[in-house]
Amino acid sequence: MSNGRSVRLWAPTARARYGAGYGKTAALRVNGASRAAKAGAIGLLLRSVGTDASRLPHTGAMRYQEGVPRIPAVALSTVDADLLHRKLGKGETVRVRMNLSCKSLPDAESANVVGEIPGREKPDEIVLLGAHLDSWDLGTGAVDDAAGCAHVIEAARLIGARPTKPRRTLRVVLYANEEFGLRGGRQYVIEHANELQKHVAAFESDSGSGRVWGLQWNAGPGAERLFRGLVASLAVTPLEEKKGGDGGADISTLKASGIPLIGLRCDASRYFDVHHTAGDVLEEVKDPELRTGVAATAALAWALADAAEPLARIPEEEREEKARKR
Repeated sequence: MSNGRSVRLWAPTARARYGAGYGKTAALRVNGASRAAKAGAIGLLLRSVGTDASRLPHTGAMRYQEGVPRIPAVALSTVDADLLHRKLGKGETVRVRMNLSCKSLPDAESANVVGEIPGREKPDEIVLLGAHLDSWDLGTGAVDDAAGCAHVIEAARLIGARPTKPRRTLRVVLYANEEFGLRGGRQYVIEHANELQKHVAAFESDSGSGRVWGLQWNAGPGAERLFRGLVASLAVTPLEEKKGGDGGADISTLKASGIPLIGLRCDASRYFDVHHTAGDVLEEVKDPELRTGVAATAALAWALADAAEPLARIPEEEREEKARKR
């Protein structure tokens, strides 16, 4: 809104199993307020960047740019945004009153949760299995990211119950404060700086509870053989594997150390119906689909932790961490 008039931008999030639609529209939420303020806007009304058709607004990270006026910014549910769009399209006069109570509170202490299964031959070498504990305050975080926590915890439990442990140590890390600046991931790097060179791989599950369809990985030369063989051997579903990326938000903080990164990719075609909303509740998690994530995580964890030789580290020229939009 600028001096009594509105500027409309129609960009609904596309539904896709790989979540790419969200990646394209989330930037409107993250940077929209400052960009609108530069154009003279006095407030920002954003269509929620979800794929649902409900009256539940989506929340998420947003940033104010230094030196730019901090205008109020709100997300409308997709249904309410569609209604507003239709009215404006007909030339109707629309008046909106913003009454916001949101504010930033002082930092409070939180903690990562860390557990290990020591390796039988090389206990000082670590394969990290990560997920994050926190969620946005509108929902319970069952899909984002309690499902990921279930993947890594249950995979570790299954491996720990075997009579023979893998060669290397499996370390499960449930990160705190992923949603607000990756604080848990960044603190992990600080507190474990002296052993990062002993991390041979890091895995993250943070793409929901849907059926697993693939893995995305970033490692040095020779890693293709391991991942192609692994996905071919998994019977839970035909999987795809793709090189590139940073595995996930929390483990992206390990990229600068060259640690090979792997991200679990689950079907996200329904993920953004509930992501960052009050609809993210346990009833949205389907047990048969969740179990495919456990199976893939356990198979990958064992393959990485018991391999005769570790994966080659990410080449120096590929280690720059890229900002992620949550």
